[in-house]
Amino acid sequence: MKILSIRLKNLASLAGEHFIDFESQPLASAGLIAIVGKTGAGKSTILDAMCLALFNQMPRLKNSDGKIQDVDGSELATNSPLTVLRRGTGHGFAELCFMAQNQKTYLVRWEIKRAKEQATTKLQKIQRSLTCLTDGVVLADKVKAVDELIQQITQLSFEQFTRAVLLAQSEVTVFLKARDSERGELLEYLTNSSIFGRIGQLAFEKTKHIKQAREQLQERLGHIEILSDEQFAELQQQYTTLQQHYLQSQQQKNRLEQQQQWFAHKHQLDAEIVLKQQDFDRQQQIQQTLTPDKILLKQLHIFSAIRPAMIQHQDAATAQQQLHPHITALQQQFAGLSQHYDATQKQYHATEHALQQFQHFEQQHREHLQHIRHDIKEREFFTAEYHKLKDKLSSLNTLQTPLIEQETHLTTQIQTVQQQLQQNTHALAQHQQFNPLDTGLNIHIQQLQRFIQHYQGIEQQLGQIDQARQQLAQQQNQLHLLTQQSGDIAQLQQHIEQLQQHKEQQLNQLHQLQLIQERLQQYIELQNQLNNLQQQQITLSKTQQQQQQHNQQLEALYHTAKQQHLNLQQILQQQRLLHAENIEHLRAELHDNEPCMVCGSTQHPYRENNEALSKALFALQQQQQQQAADQEQQQLHTWQQAQQELSRIHANIEQNQHTTQHAQSKLLILKQEIEQQLLAIHITLDLQQDATQHFSQIVQQQQDDCHRHSEQLQQKQQQLKQLQQLIDTIQQQQHLLDTAQQLQHQVQDIFNCLKQSEQQHWQQTPCHIATQLLPQLQQRLQLLNLQDNLNQQLQQLIQHQQKLTAEIAHLNQQQAEYQHTLFEITEKGKANNQHAITLIHTMTHQTVEKPNEWLNQHEQQGQQYQQDYQQQKQQFEHIRQQYEQQKSQLEQLKTQAQHYQQQIEQSDVKIQAWLNQHTELQRHDCMALLHIDYAQEQDIRNTLADAEKQLNATLATLNTVQEQLKTHMQQQPDIEFSELQRQLEQQTIDLTDIIEQRDHYKVQLELQQQNLAKRQNFAQDIERIQQEEHRWNKISSLVGDATGKKFRDYAQQYHLDILLEYANQQLAMLSQRYTLQRLEHSLSLAILDHDMDGEKRAVASLSGGESFLTALALSLAIANMASGSMKIESLFIDEGFGTLDASSLHLVMNALDQLQDQGRKVVLISHIQDMHERIPVQIQVKPLGAGASTIEIVG
Repeated sequence: MKILSIRLKNLASLAGEHFIDFESQPLASAGLIAIVGKTGAGKSTILDAMCLALFNQMPRLKNSDGKIQDVDGSELATNSPLTVLRRGTGHGFAELCFMAQNQKTYLVRWEIKRAKEQATTKLQKIQRSLTCLTDGVVLADKVKAVDELIQQITQLSFEQFTRAVLLAQSEVTVFLKARDSERGELLEYLTNSSIFGRIGQLAFEKTKHIKQAREQLQERLGHIEILSDEQFAELQQQYTTLQQHYLQSQQQKNRLEQQQQWFAHKHQLDAEIVLKQQDFDRQQQIQQTLTPDKILLKQLHIFSAIRPAMIQHQDAATAQQQLHPHITALQQQFAGLSQHYDATQKQYHATEHALQQFQHFEQQHREHLQHIRHDIKEREFFTAEYHKLKDKLSSLNTLQTPLIEQETHLTTQIQTVQQQLQQNTHALAQHQQFNPLDTGLNIHIQQLQRFIQHYQGIEQQLGQIDQARQQLAQQQNQLHLLTQQSGDIAQLQQHIEQLQQHKEQQLNQLHQLQLIQERLQQYIELQNQLNNLQQQQITLSKTQQQQQQHNQQLEALYHTAKQQHLNLQQILQQQRLLHAENIEHLRAELHDNEPCMVCGSTQHPYRENNEALSKALFALQQQQQQQAADQEQQQLHTWQQAQQELSRIHANIEQNQHTTQHAQSKLLILKQEIEQQLLAIHITLDLQQDATQHFSQIVQQQQDDCHRHSEQLQQKQQQLKQLQQLIDTIQQQQHLLDTAQQLQHQVQDIFNCLKQSEQQHWQQTPCHIATQLLPQLQQRLQLLNLQDNLNQQLQQLIQHQQKLTAEIAHLNQQQAEYQHTLFEITEKGKANNQHAITLIHTMTHQTVEKPNEWLNQHEQQGQQYQQDYQQQKQQFEHIRQQYEQQKSQLEQLKTQAQHYQQQIEQSDVKIQAWLNQHTELQRHDCMALLHIDYAQEQDIRNTLADAEKQLNATLATLNTVQEQLKTHMQQQPDIEFSELQRQLEQQTIDLTDIIEQRDHYKVQLELQQQNLAKRQNFAQDIERIQQEEHRWNKISSLVGDATGKKFRDYAQQYHLDILLEYANQQLAMLSQRYTLQRLEHSLSLAILDHDMDGEKRAVASLSGGESFLTALALSLAIANMASGSMKIESLFIDEGFGTLDASSLHLVMNALDQLQDQGRKVVLISHIQDMHERIPVQIQVKPLGAGASTIEIVG
């Protein structure tokens, strides 16, 4: 991200509109810029404008609290960006132009207004917009949309921006002096590492969830009841026996049901015979009612011979009556049409005669008429050409006028340019000594500008060149002494490399010792866990024995309650049979001294129905049966619970045994691993005795050795660093001196053009003389460029003048040609018109003035004659067709009437002859029969046929059923119906009891199979979940806890180590005395003081200047981290340099210069005069009085 420009208006102390363009000189070429001004002038407001434009926030208002009163009486929060609008103004804005990572340029605008833009009215809502200048598109114009796009384009939030691009007041030392929790929150926000805490929480929750699932499965496994093998075999034997009884009873019942079906089928056949006999009688009655229809059908059969003649007579008479009125009406129409036909024929002949006369005139004067038409067409052509020429002449006059005016104006311009050329030549003659530079003057000016810029930078870094050479010689002597004392860089690096290798070996050995120590701790914990599991196994075994005894007692109680329930159920079933519906019906049919249908006895002691007593006894027995059933269910439930508890204890025992075996195997493997690792590092240790303390002493001794070697390595690295810095300083100064000499050589041509006195001054103060020469050469370049432009402009004006003169002469020639052609066309048109008038007078003996009007009138008259003739001809043809058509229709109608009369006379003869032969029918009977059509006759015939068919079918069905009954009686069984019913009921009761008992055993068998399958599935699920639980327990023990703090702390400590690595790189350039370090297992910071033999100190013990240097290094490191993949090319630092001494300030400036060399433009706000003098390019904020300031850029 690169800041290109800032524009603001009426913000805080900065009254009016101000524009800071970092792409224009002198800011464009400056890498280090200072914003200077008095306290309260508005320096920080420039940075506030940048933050307002991007994020609608200001760093200085972040922690502000309270409210203030606005000019209109409303209250504003002190942390609101609305308060930045300057009092006494009605409009203000902040506008920022920047280049993003995608190399596109964007313009973001923040704007605040008062109502009607008056200074005393109410503040309006903030308006924001974002525009892509590269694409010329407005991306957003709403506050929320701009916020989202800004964060997407810049890849920075407001907090990240104030760490990566802008270091505001009081923000530099925040991270250094923050508490661990605040430092952790800031690291989490900068690195977006909140996910690590969430991962720790998820690991803990996952472990807890899997444990709960495993406990639930174990609990459910304990509730599953499993029968012993003896119980299961006995249950299967009982089920097989009952199944055989069921099959035998079912066969007996099927035989009785077949006999019962014979009686039912006989009863059905008897009922069906009665119904079929009734149907047969009904069909015979229907036959008697259909006798009139049979007589009518016979008459219709006789009448069918004369029916066609009767129909023909009737149709002909009807048609004759309908035809008579049509003939009368058509005769009247034909008479009127004949008169109209005669009149139309006369008009047609008259029109035809007029047309023939006109055609004769046309034929007689055909040649004259053709000449006239030719003359008129030719005259129309002349007229069109005449108008075209007139238009062309008018266009030429219009074009010629501005050309003449342009020619006059060009003459004036040529004279003006010639005067300017004379003045410019006189001005160039005043600096003739620079004539040799004119050919490449622009290149010489660029070389001079680079000379001034770089030479000033060299003088700022080295001071006087002669003094810099002396200082370089002293440093070279110092380097020679250091090399003699400590050796050269290669020797130091070799020694450091040997120390590092030795340190790495010790660290690897220490790491192995720590791993063995961890495994030893795991071994002890696992051994304690195994002892606990063995104790739990003993306790569970005793509990299992007690539960088995209790379970046997409950099982005996359940079987006792079950037997009581079965006894009461049998008694209740007998009572239900006594009160069954068929028994009550048989009891009602008993009579004294008459045999019983069931037993044959003549005495009936149970005939009387004591219904009230029976119901009372039945209700009492039902209540007892229900109580026995409840007791049985209660005992069963208690027994099942005891079985489930026993199963759960059994499952826990198996689970405990499995866990114990797993722990024993794991303990053995861990012991072997520890012994192998101890053998690898040649250490002998007895694991059965107290090995932890002895091994801790070995680890502590190894740590002390590592610390001693680290101190030696650090000392050698410090010597190498000091030597390297001195070499770098010597090389840098030598490079600057060589660069100064090269710069002098590049401007040697300019130096040769100077006078001798100026060359002497150049040797003493080259930058000052070069700065004076630069505007002279730039002015000469402008004069040369102006002279070239004037010469080109003069040539262009002369060429344009010549071109205009040629165009004006060409237009004059065209005007003369057009006028001559116009005169010729006028004479031809007059001759043509006179010839046509003469021809018309010859034909008609009339004198006309306009031949074209006469010809148009003549042709229109001919068209009218033709049109009238065609119209009369069409009308006459239409009337003639109507006349012929009506005449033909009248003749056809008369012929039809005669035909109908002949048909009537013929049919009368046939009908009378038939009636004479069939005297049983009269003429009126025939008319009645005629009204019965074929469909009605067919319906009567179908009705009679259906009735006959139905009668025959009913008789056949009756005979069939009677035969079936006779055959069925031959298969009558040897048992009475009542005895059959009694045996069937008894068999049904017995079969029901067998089914209930068999299904009871079947359910128990299926339950046993299901419980076995469930137990196996649960055991597999528990084993799978235990494996997963073991894996997640390992993960949770490493990174998991309820709040996610453990893994979050690991991540924050890791990111803090990375940050400190960046910060120490920056701090090494600012102060070689200190190194930042993180305290172990925390986010607290400490410093290593190398001047005090690497003593570790608290950061709070630093002085004000030291704190600022350390905090600045941290801030620069945070800027690198916060930017992430975003390249930050601009850095703004607000205040904080006042606590530095001269030496520290020099180091800070060198560090900022290095940031500049890395491609960053650094902008500082400070009150320190030394910094102002060292930074030549400044943005000065100057107070104007009355709380207002203005901005001026100085280079």
